[in-house]
Amino acid sequence: MKTLRKYHKWPSLIIGAFLILFSVSGIIMNHRPFFSPVNVTRSLLPPVYRYNNWNLAAVKGNIRLENNSQLIYGNIGIWACDSVFSRFTDLNQGFGKGIDQRKVFTMLQTSDHQLLAGTLSGLWKFERKQNLWVNLRLPERNPRVVKLAEYNGQVYIMTRDHIYTMASVGNPVFSLFPLSVAEGADGKTGLFNTLWVLHSGEMIGLAGKLLVDLVGFVLIFISLSGFFYTFLPKFAKRTSQGLRQKLQRANRISIKWHNLTGGYGIVILIITVVSGMFLRPPLLIPIAGTRVAPVPGTILDNKNPWHDKLRDFVIDSANNRLIISTSEGFYESGLGNDRRCRPFRVQPPVSVMGITVFEHLDRNTLLVGSFSGLYRWNPELGEITDVITGSNTISESDGNPFGATAVSGIISGSNGPQSFLDYDGGWVPLIPGIQVPEMPVEIRKSPMSLWNVALEVHTGRIFSVILGDFYILYVPMMGIITLVILITGFLLWYKQLKRKKKKIKTQNHENHQIEPGTKSTV
Repeated sequence: MKTLRKYHKWPSLIIGAFLILFSVSGIIMNHRPFFSPVNVTRSLLPPVYRYNNWNLAAVKGNIRLENNSQLIYGNIGIWACDSVFSRFTDLNQGFGKGIDQRKVFTMLQTSDHQLLAGTLSGLWKFERKQNLWVNLRLPERNPRVVKLAEYNGQVYIMTRDHIYTMASVGNPVFSLFPLSVAEGADGKTGLFNTLWVLHSGEMIGLAGKLLVDLVGFVLIFISLSGFFYTFLPKFAKRTSQGLRQKLQRANRISIKWHNLTGGYGIVILIITVVSGMFLRPPLLIPIAGTRVAPVPGTILDNKNPWHDKLRDFVIDSANNRLIISTSEGFYESGLGNDRRCRPFRVQPPVSVMGITVFEHLDRNTLLVGSFSGLYRWNPELGEITDVITGSNTISESDGNPFGATAVSGIISGSNGPQSFLDYDGGWVPLIPGIQVPEMPVEIRKSPMSLWNVALEVHTGRIFSVILGDFYILYVPMMGIITLVILITGFLLWYKQLKRKKKKIKTQNHENHQIEPGTKSTV
């Protein structure tokens, strides 16, 4: 018992505050739409979270307009500027409150000069007369539009679940573009996806999320009550007799519920901790390619074979097909009667963090970017070339989470890509002589969403200012220590419970031994 108390008490005191941060940030992350309007000023955050040279995925891309003007878009929303990026105008009127509502993944200027934007919250059309964005409601509850393109008079709209077509922006009627089950599909899902929805509770919908929220509140209570139990006696000695008695009574109630919640909730607490440990590198890497059968009756057991898998696409007009990027690789699907989805034999590396650049370089070559780097890919010849180094690259189905260059976007000119955006370093020219534009103060001061701050806290990235590259070990180490705390705490509670039951049983047995007519003094 003494050893168990030691391994329960001291690790708890050391990481208790971090467990509270884990819990609070996890609850915020579980309800993004609710917390989406809340911003956090970057000046309150460590310096690494300040915008500098268009870093931190401030910009994902640009589109060139008439009159020698263009738009840039990304985490900062949408800004109009001239051809040399010297003057900027805010073009975010109409979007919902909060910087999170301005998170723009894709933009399109149609052949009739209509402007469309795909954001975290759906599809938007720009009304030039009112100078604001208007939402075009897609037939999904929470559409996240990740790509827009136009072909043969149709606008193609990709969300994480479906592809739609729209013939007229003025009279938006959406038709589902059906994708068949991929050839060779095994009907399984990624172990990473399974652990993700298990950890968040999303596996069983809103009820599951609320259950995981309850786990978060339990961890907060366990941590606070543990501090209370440890430090109260010293504090109580300095108080009056009356207050001391009240504090001691509160302490008894607190530790009672500390034991009960930790003891009876041990299974779900351990499941939550273990599942979270595998959602970040380095434990993420060995499971990234593992596939398992979807759990029946859950969100993973979906009739749509592409549920939450679609990420990006380009239209290959020469071969009348879509080339689709998914969380499980690249596929082609015909635009005519043949809608079979076939995987490409040779595929470029893409980080498990997701694709960030996917566009044509020329008729036969595509540009593919992610946190694994920037590559030139010829699907027909199966050739992959690293754009940064110029060397040939071996095909990989799953790229490393972080490569030498974490590409978060691309800037294109009239003759193709001119610069790329490195997540940490910012704007990097691909063509010698191109000047990097200065980031205006009003854009540099763009806030960070509370949800993104919670993500940085929950993953431990915010502690990189102290831990450096070792922050990557924060999640697994915290998980291991938390498991030690939970298991030792459960064993202490269980042993105490057995002792109480044994004591009660002994007392009852002694009572039965008293002779009839004899007055008990027990």
